[in-house]
Parts: sequence; structure tokens; C-alpha cells
Amino acid sequence: MPGYGGFLTGWSATAFGSGMVLPLIVAYLRETLGVSTSGVSLYFALFALSGLVVNPFAAWIGRVRGPGPTAVAATVLQAAGATWLTAADSMAATVPAACLSGAGTGIYYAVQTPLLTRAFGDAAFSRVLSGQHRASALMMTVGSLLGGQAVQRLGDDGYTVCLAANAASYLVYGVMLVRLRRTRVEPRGTVSSATDTEAAAAPGRRSAALRDPVFLRLLVLQSALVIFGLGQFESVVPAVLRDAHLSVVAISVVIACNTAGIIVFQGLALRVVERVGYTSALRVAIVAWMAALAFLAGALLVPMPRGRLLLGVLFGLVFSIGQCLIAPSVQPLVTRTAPPGAVEGYAAATSLAHGLGMFVAPLVLLPVVESGGTGSYLSVQLLGYCLALYALWSFRARRTTPREDTVQPAGKAWVSR
Repeated sequence: MPGYGGFLTGWSATAFGSGMVLPLIVAYLRETLGVSTSGVSLYFALFALSGLVVNPFAAWIGRVRGPGPTAVAATVLQAAGATWLTAADSMAATVPAACLSGAGTGIYYAVQTPLLTRAFGDAAFSRVLSGQHRASALMMTVGSLLGGQAVQRLGDDGYTVCLAANAASYLVYGVMLVRLRRTRVEPRGTVSSATDTEAAAAPGRRSAALRDPVFLRLLVLQSALVIFGLGQFESVVPAVLRDAHLSVVAISVVIACNTAGIIVFQGLALRVVERVGYTSALRVAIVAWMAALAFLAGALLVPMPRGRLLLGVLFGLVFSIGQCLIAPSVQPLVTRTAPPGAVEGYAAATSLAHGLGMFVAPLVLLPVVESGGTGSYLSVQLLGYCLALYALWSFRARRTTPREDTVQPAGKAWVSR
């Protein structure tokens, strides 16, 4: 695929930078800057809310200026936020950093789908997402390991090194996106650029996605997948595992096995998606998460420490199967559901739903764990997966064109321009 190597290199760089920072940011805010626990919560809340606020504007800018330039501008904002954080010396100084970083992240994810479909074509979209997901798992793991070593060896200077490396990684990705703009294909089933411009300018186009009954079912599905799955593995799941009396080291092993599962299973999962189609793959993913929930329940009930750890590891591995099937399936369904000229608006709506889900997941489910115990948590999770299955069935029943669930051979839809 022309340009794919450069794109994956840039994405790997920014995943590596994020991996260096994510495990350290709480400790940096609390121990180096002296920010209170409520201040740390405020930082992450501002980060999330900034992304949500800019989402509608990002969709409009992406339609007017194009997703490529918009994505490059987003990486500049992300780099500015990371750089600002390296110079922060108080809680007040972290507020602009959180807003800049959150806004950049929100803008990028609002235009990622049209960016990648224009660059690589609709047929290759699943393969690109699959490679992106695997690279994220690998590079974030490497980054987190090196980030921990940097802090251990350099002390507070290690935090500065990691934050600076994260800022630089965004700029590297931005440079690769500039190069990516030179490579473009005409995806099958698209319309000309002139028609796209007219469609984007049509009145009401911005809110068309939220008036589409078929697409709303897809949004419900995506929200359920994020709230009851993707949005809680790094926040809610560790709390549940602690209730299973797993040590911090054991929890790290479970999370590491989940990451290893993504790296190992992603290629196989892509072949499954290409064989059975997107909606069938999503159904398998939800069933896999139900099986993973059974292993988690076992980890809570088994009295032997080794048995709890083994069931926790199985939970992480089986959960990764669902993650690998979801990664190349949801966004291609978005591009197939959106009418010509409206991909940016539909992609922005899915980005908004994803951001809200990531924000809501720990906000809702952590109190469930604390007040109702792990039994209540498992019950809510099962109901969430049932909601996802119903939304998937409803979405499939309302679709009218078979190509929405067909994974086309990648090589047949490439036309050089």
C-alpha cells in the first residue's frame, strides 16, 4: 500500500510517546507538581471535555479544509499540550496543557476515518485499522517499560524526558501525515471532489448523522462497546481484580497478557473479519467478551491465588480477542453507512460517542463496584453486552444494502491518482 509504511511509522512513534507518559502522568502530577487528587481528576476531566467540545468544529473544519490538514493541525495542538506540561509548575499551569492536548486528540479522532479512507481506500480500511491497533499495543508497551526505567534512573528529570519525547512523537506523526497527503486513492463507491464539496455545504449536513435511524443504532452499539469494554480495561478492571485479591504485580501480568494477546491475535482476527464480515465479527467479539466475563467471575470466586491469577490471565487473553475483532470492524461500518459527502460528519459523531463512552465508563462503573460489589459489576456488564448484541441485531435488521457488511479484497479498489 503506497504510504502505509510511513503512516504506520508515524503512528508507532506517537503510540510510543503516549506509552511513555500514560503510566506516569498521575505520579508526575501528584508527586512532582504537588497536585491534589481532585486536581488530577480535574486534569483528566478537562482533557476529555476539551475533546468533546471541539468535536463538532473538527467535523466542520475537516469538511471545509480536508481531513489531512486538520489532522496535522491536531498533532501540533497535541505537541503543544505535552510541551506546556513539561514547563508546568502548578495546578493552574496544567489547565492549558490539558485543554490543548484534549482538543488536539478530539480533533484528530474526529477526522481519522475520512483521512484514512481517502489515503488508502475503503477496501483497505480494515487492514489499516488492524495494523494500527497492533502497532499501538506493541509500541505503548515498549514505551511504558522505557518510561518507567527513565523515571527510576533519572528521578524527576525522567518525567521531563518522557513528556518531551511524547511531544516530539506527535510532531513526527504530523510530518508523516504531511507526506501521506501526497498519496491518495479513489475509494470504490465515492463521488467526485466537487460533489463532495456541494454535499458538505448542504444545509443540515452537520446533524444528518444524528437523524439517521440506522446510524443511531450503530452509535448505540459503539457506545455499549466502549462503556462496557474498551473504556474500562485500564481503570475499572484493575479495581475489580484488586477485589479478587490479586497483587499489583499479578494485575500487571493480566494487563500485559491482554496486550500480548492483541499483538498475537490481531492478524488472525483480521482474517476472520474478512471471511465472515463486519457484523458477524462484532457478534463473535461480544460473545468472546461474555466468555471473558465468565473467567473474571471465576477469578473472583476461586480461593487459590494461582487459580485466581490463571483465570485473570485467561480473562485478559480472551478479552483481547474481542478487542482485535472490534478494531477493524466498527469504523468501516461507519463509512458504509454514511451517504456520499457525509463521511466527516458521521465519523465525528462516532468520535463523539467514543469520547463520551471513555468518559462515562469509569464514572459509572467504578461506583457500581464500590457500592454494589463485584457481583453487581458482573451483572451490569452482562446487561451491557446484551444491549450491544441487541443494538447489533437492530442495526443489521435496518440496513438496506448488502455491501455494508462485505469486506472487499483490498487490491481491487485501488486506483492511483
